[in-house]
Amino acid sequence: MAAARVCVRGGGPVGPFLRNAESRPRLPALLRAWLCAQPDLLPAGSTVIVALSGGPDSAALLHLLSGLAASLDLRLEAAHFDHQMRAGSGADAKLAARLAADVGVPCHQGVPAAPPRPKQASLRDVRYAWLQELAGERRADRLAVGHHADDQAETVLFRLMRGTDLRGLAGMPLRRGRIVRPLLPFRRRAVIAYLEELGAPWLEDPSNMDRRWARVRIRPEVIPGLERLNPAAVPRLLALSAAAARATGLAERLAARLLAEATVGSARQGHLELSRETLCLAGTELAAVALRQAARAAGVELTAGGTRAGVEFISEGRSGGRVNLGGGLELWREYDRVVIGRPVEPVWPEALLVHGRTGAGRVRIGERALVVRWRPVTRAAALPERIAVAVSPGHYPLMFRGWRAGDRIRLAGGTRKLKKLFADRRIPLSERARLPVLADRLGNILWIEGLAIAENDEESGANVSFLEFELSYE
Repeated sequence: MAAARVCVRGGGPVGPFLRNAESRPRLPALLRAWLCAQPDLLPAGSTVIVALSGGPDSAALLHLLSGLAASLDLRLEAAHFDHQMRAGSGADAKLAARLAADVGVPCHQGVPAAPPRPKQASLRDVRYAWLQELAGERRADRLAVGHHADDQAETVLFRLMRGTDLRGLAGMPLRRGRIVRPLLPFRRRAVIAYLEELGAPWLEDPSNMDRRWARVRIRPEVIPGLERLNPAAVPRLLALSAAAARATGLAERLAARLLAEATVGSARQGHLELSRETLCLAGTELAAVALRQAARAAGVELTAGGTRAGVEFISEGRSGGRVNLGGGLELWREYDRVVIGRPVEPVWPEALLVHGRTGAGRVRIGERALVVRWRPVTRAAALPERIAVAVSPGHYPLMFRGWRAGDRIRLAGGTRKLKKLFADRRIPLSERARLPVLADRLGNILWIEGLAIAENDEESGANVSFLEFELSYE
């Protein structure tokens, strides 16, 4: 691969870049006014790391911010990542360090930990992961990248060709987390004119001219063709992007309100329980945005396919079913609720054996630690925290445990499977795992917390006595 070419246009020999301040173009003043109108973009007192590839966009951004740092109360650092994809990339790193040194800014250097995959998206992911890690180490408030208005227009066109929705048409946001794009309102020609006036060098990366990449072909082929049809093609694309961004912002706010209204119950094990009816009434489009927000809160950005699968499941999924959303997240239905979260490996509940007529012990049922005390009593009314169960010698040893598939209990109307009883009482799957049962030595269920005590024909027999169990949760 060809080495990067160092460009210097105008301004004489390379030297201190901030000379001839009076001859510099208007871009610094325009940028300062823009940043003052967007105080959250680069807040006063922030530490800002400039992602410095050495290309014209990042080089101009470094110069511009270094000139404004004092008046905006910013602390600047620079960061260059060498993908090591071509010969001579080490020289690029040296020039990046020099660009930073000439404006008095420290420059951090990074290389990939493993051989990179030669795909633009993969390279970008590796680079941004390193930048985010560096920002965390340096306690930086912002990561500034050099995308400008022409990049935005190219992004919108690229997404249109690939297929996109309203979010895709919105293009790149001014800010997402730490990442900010201060040059997004400005055209490429203004950036280049600024560097030429300064006489500042920059890199021309040959990979930016490699027309094997679809995105690279947009710049020299597609956009000039559009501008021949309409000289205002780029501003029109930017206006479309801005309108889509406003609509997307409105949808996000409405979805956040929907998510709050749909949330039911208390979150357990990182799971979010939502009212299926509330989501369905809101419509598929708003439900999709709310679902993406819920996934984002769990650290996952849903793909279009994952979002579509989730919305279809909310509308059509049966109770007890589930769907994989991607990123380790699942969505499942429990009667009138849908739950989003990471699946929890089932833990077989411990069992507490009851051998004698008096005693105490602990048992874990699902996620709850249960303390059980028992003693013999005359027949007594059941209280929420106490139960009295008729037992005979043939029942021992008794066992406190979680319910199991196949468990049955004898009721007034006959013997019933617990699974059927749970379904009739509309007990969600997550709740079933937390319910203790009391079984005899043969596995017959004598009691289910909050639901039933088994019928016993021998309650009046000479060998039958009552045990009272007192339950408390740690």
